[in-house]
Amino acid sequence: MSSEDPYLDPVSGVLRNTLGLTDQQECDYAEARLSTMRVEQLALAPLPGLYDLAHLQAFHRRIFGDFYPWAGEVRRVNIARSATFAAWRQIEPYAHWLFDELKKERYLRDLERDPFLDRFTHYFAEVNAIHPFREGNGRTQRAFFRQLAREAGWRVAVHSLDRTAFVEACRESMSSSNESLRDLFDAVLSPA
Repeated sequence: MSSEDPYLDPVSGVLRNTLGLTDQQECDYAEARLSTMRVEQLALAPLPGLYDLAHLQAFHRRIFGDFYPWAGEVRRVNIARSATFAAWRQIEPYAHWLFDELKKERYLRDLERDPFLDRFTHYFAEVNAIHPFREGNGRTQRAFFRQLAREAGWRVAVHSLDRTAFVEACRESMSSSNESLRDLFDAVLSPA
């Protein structure tokens, strides 16, 4: 089982963690508690960076570094949920290109509401499709984009979205359209 996934404990099949937990429920509980605390800290104190792959990795390391020894590292295995995410060998080249495009768009600063919403949704969907980490992509991405939006003058209250609708919209954004995701963000977007 774990010979194909170096992130898994070879005996239990649970993701390797700094606490040595091998029970999935205990692992999920501890990870959720630690990551929630770190996400709340990030909401209060911005994490400096250039809104590039290294900055996204720093967010992941900050949120999950207490729990996963590989926190902040780009994954080296292919993963899928309801859809297949970017092949691990494509992550770094595509992410570098994508974040260069974001930089060219001045990190979405000084945009009116609708143009901001369109571009924010685009970049969120693209980073979701990349899914650069073995675990914790959603929480990392939400924290990263919350800060990006705030610095662009907007508040996107992703935490208030219905989880099922949000997950489905993210799935749709990978296979057909960003429309549902944009509609969800539209409902929780306000000036910062």
